[in-house]
Amino acid sequence: MSVSDPAPKSSTKTLAVFTVVIAFVVGVILGILGTWGWILHHNHGRLPFMAQLRERRIVQHLDHELDLSPQQHESVVRIVHERGLHIDAILGGMQPQIRREIDQANVEIERILTPEQKVKFEQMRMRMRSRLHRPEGSSPADSPNR
Repeated sequence: MSVSDPAPKSSTKTLAVFTVVIAFVVGVILGILGTWGWILHHNHGRLPFMAQLRERRIVQHLDHELDLSPQQHESVVRIVHERGLHIDAILGGMQPQIRREIDQANVEIERILTPEQKVKFEQMRMRMRSRLHRPEGSSPADSPNR
């Protein structure tokens, strides 16, 4: 190949375009994953639109099975939505209680472990904490007076 041959410029241009396209696609994918992660993190693992889908399925099922009138349909939509909000609030309020029970179980389990098992158990808990993005030391089981 000679220096004046256009083939190297063409392949360089193609590589540059390919690199930009790949970078763009990877950026879009990372943006989508980051958004989902943010939504899940700030909604305690629940997706807001999942509640809407759940409500819609319930109403459709009732509508289909009971052949609701338009007025009944609207009332059922309202009832299912309001009760769904109440149920979500109850479940959200239970999370601290559930966390306390898990923490207490961890304390009790640790009491029966050998020193080697305790090290492995703590490593398991640290891995789990990092998966849940839980700040270190936020659990009662982690307190020094166990």
